[in-house]
Order: sequence, then structure tokens, then C-alpha cells
Amino acid sequence: MILFITIFFAIYGFLNFYVYRKVNSGFNLSRRWRILLFALLFLNTVSPAIWRTIDRLGNTDLTLVTAFTSLFMMGVVIYFFLCGLVFDLIGRIIKLSAGTRLKLTLMATMVLSIYSHLETYNLEVLRYEVTTPKIPQEEEIKILHISDLHLGPVMRDQRVNMVREVYRREKPDLIVATGDMVDGNMRGHDGLAKMLAQMKPPLGKFAVLGNHEFYRGYRQAIDFLERSGFRILRGEGIPVGQYLFIAGVDDPAGKKFGLEKETDEVRAVADADPERFIIFIKHQPRLPDEVIKKMDLFLGGHTHGGVLFFVGYTVLRLMFFTDRGITEISPGKYAIVSKGVGTGGPPMRLLSPPDVVVVTLKGSAVNSEELAP
Repeated sequence: MILFITIFFAIYGFLNFYVYRKVNSGFNLSRRWRILLFALLFLNTVSPAIWRTIDRLGNTDLTLVTAFTSLFMMGVVIYFFLCGLVFDLIGRIIKLSAGTRLKLTLMATMVLSIYSHLETYNLEVLRYEVTTPKIPQEEEIKILHISDLHLGPVMRDQRVNMVREVYRREKPDLIVATGDMVDGNMRGHDGLAKMLAQMKPPLGKFAVLGNHEFYRGYRQAIDFLERSGFRILRGEGIPVGQYLFIAGVDDPAGKKFGLEKETDEVRAVADADPERFIIFIKHQPRLPDEVIKKMDLFLGGHTHGGVLFFVGYTVLRLMFFTDRGITEISPGKYAIVSKGVGTGGPPMRLLSPPDVVVVTLKGSAVNSEELAP
């Protein structure tokens, strides 16, 4: 964790210094304005540590203001850096002055920042159907899959209400939450637990822990999820209803806390009845082949679709099953990855809108599986 924090502040400090250098050279600032700009960007660099400290103290109102401002500015700085690189390259080709490049960078940064924030409220509902002989013909089971709400300093009632609205409309039989539901000190957030607890599907609610639950304190996260009505699967699987078997594990971050059994995927499906439809839930979308052979459907999150779409379509698809949506990971074995409802960093998304997934399992008389959007 110390290494991660050191690397984070080194990179973020560099990005803020890039902003300082570019603004100074583009506007040719006086000494007084240079000092003011440097001080503001230094404060911006250390602001994540400030609001995390406030959050640990439990002051939720002050945390909201400081966290949102800090995270939004983080997104602005990242966009400024990316846009600056693009316009510097263009400027070298068509000979633009430093001032012109800076103005274009500022305009593009402003447009992208505003649009990306607005996109975080544009919730998609993605629907898939799975046909399986493990469920009697003419019967069906509807699953609401949610992930990455990141409830805490910034993500609050509005994100829960997004999910509850879909729940009321879809009336699922089962809810599955695939990690990073919690991302902060949950003292003072009892209302969020009560809101989630009001969703009571007939087959229950199941959850696994994501990496952010461990970053923010997994014991308090477990307490919050249990008060919200979730059964947390930690390296185990259980039969659900007449036809399902659901298995789940902690995020691999749990290994740093000595939780080897809770992160063991093979152990989780060891007692799975092959006659039941086996659903495996885990935060990060990757599994060993031994588990893939036993399961029928994987549900996960973590990726956020890359947040910036080009990150998802390139880097993340090399790391995981996919960065979003559905993919066949083995003949007749499918993985569905949610882009999540909330954001764990800057409250921004670029062409990777938030989503919840509705999966309908339909019975079939034939011994085959079909999955279609």
C-alpha cells in the first residue's frame, strides 16, 4: 500500500507540474501568478490525502465537498495532460504557437470534463437471455447484476436510487453484487443500507468483496453489506432455490490480509452440483480453467469499461475476459462484465456509461445453451 501511494503521488504530482509548466509557458505568467498557480496545483496534488483523512473522521458533509472537488479536478488534470499531448503533436505539424495550443487544450479539457461527468448519470440497462436445460422448459429466473457502486464520500443516494428504479421495473428473482459496493467510511451512511435493504427479491441477494472494500476496511464493508440484506460469499458456494448454485470469492486483494480460503476459486465450486445452473461471481473478471469448466455463467465488474473507452478496448481486454458486456470464454461458458454504477476515481466516464445487467435464465428441453443479447 505504501508503494502504491508513493507511485500515485509521484505520477499525480508530475501531471500537476505539467499543467503548471504548460499554463506558465502559454500565458507567460508574472512571478505573482506563477506562485499562486504552483500553490493551487500543489494543494490539488495532496488533496486526495486531505479528503481521505476527513472521511476517516466520519464528517460526511465536509467529505462530500472536498472529495468531489478533489476527484473532479483529478479528472480535469488528466484530460488536460492528454489533450495537451495531442495538441502539442498537432502544433508541431501545423506550427501552432504555445498560446494557441494552450487555448485549444483548455477548451477541449473543459468540454470533455463536463460531458464525462454528465455521462455518469446516463445509466444503461443491459439485458441478456441464457437458455439452459438445467432449468425446466417454460420456466425462467431473472437476475439483477450490479457492481461498483463505490458508496461513500461521493457516490450516495442517487446511485442507490438508480439501482432501485431498475429493481422496481424489472422485478428480478435474484440480485447479485460483484464487488466495490463500499469505498469509504460508512459511518453516517445508515440510510444507504436501509435503501438497499428495501430490495427483497424472492431468491435473495448475494455479494462478494472487491478490492476497494479491502482498501477502506473490509470488516466495516461486510457489516454494511449485511445490514443491506446481502449474503456475502467468501470462498464458498451454496444452492439457491431449486435450480441454481451460486459461488463467490473475495477479491485477490484479500490475500494481503491472509484470507487465502476466501479467495480460493476452486474451493468455492468444489461442492457444486453439476445438475444445477452454476453461477460464479467475482469482482475481477478472470478465473482459472478448472473453475470455468464447472461453471455455467460468470458475473463480474471492476473494469468500469476502462472509464475512458479506449483504455477498456485496448489495455483491459488484454488483462481480463472483457472490459464490458458479454463474451464466450469457453464453449457454452459465458462471462458478463458490468461497467458498474458508480466511479472510484474522478466522477467522469468517456463513452463508457454506467450500467446494470439483467440476465434472464430460460429453461430448455434441449441439451444446449444459447446466449443472446
